Amino acid sequence: MSFNVFKGGAVAVAVSAATLFAADVEAATMYEGTYEATSVTTNGNDHTVWLPGLFSGVNAYWQFVPGPGEFVVGANNATANLSGTIQNNVTSNYQFDLDVSYSLRTPNEQGDRIKTGGGNNDDLTWSFFDISSATLTGVGDLEGLLLTLTAFPDPLVEDIPFQLGDGANDKNAGLGGAGWFTWVATVGNNYDGPTAIDSALTRARHGDININLTPVPLPAAGWMLLAGLGGMGALRSRKKKQS
Repeated sequence: MSFNVFKGGAVAVAVSAATLFAADVEAATMYEGTYEATSVTTNGNDHTVWLPGLFSGVNAYWQFVPGPGEFVVGANNATANLSGTIQNNVTSNYQFDLDVSYSLRTPNEQGDRIKTGGGNNDDLTWSFFDISSATLTGVGDLEGLLLTLTAFPDPLVEDIPFQLGDGANDKNAGLGGAGWFTWVATVGNNYDGPTAIDSALTRARHGDININLTPVPLPAAGWMLLAGLGGMGALRSRKKKQS
């Protein structure tokens, strides 16, 4: 179902239900649907993933190629997945296949909200997710290199969630998402990539995801189906009134 079909109603439900929780626990807004994930801009650098310190002297910014990535939110916000191929902004032959699976926090707890610079800091309309599984798998020149991603720990909380909503990408007021992660690298025997790998590959490091999200419209057949279902519902309602 498209995000625009139900966002208004879901926001109202979220705001109403939020009064039942403590200040740091809010009801999740429903974002069920499929989205295109595209780059944000940080200090003039377009990117979707920030990976500092992976390779000595290599640009830290990466973005989806050849087109947008895909972000899919499952039924009732229970799960989400971000996937696509990312490429280094400067060294284009350095690429990874990105695959991150998320699960909704229950309750929808923000923890130590890490990103508040996107122009909308009203977390009543945001949903918060934990990383279920996540990898960056090297392709091309980076074949044989695997980064395993996990939640970014914070000294004050167990971990920091991925946040989803208007302004949640930390860069603009539009719909987006953002989250930190740590990574540990595994270098396979077949790896023949850059030799100037940072020595930190033997221990956990950190990174960042920031994305703009655009709902993918339902195909025409899907809208016709929804319209038909709506018409059937109206017909049943009229029959009940007549009886």
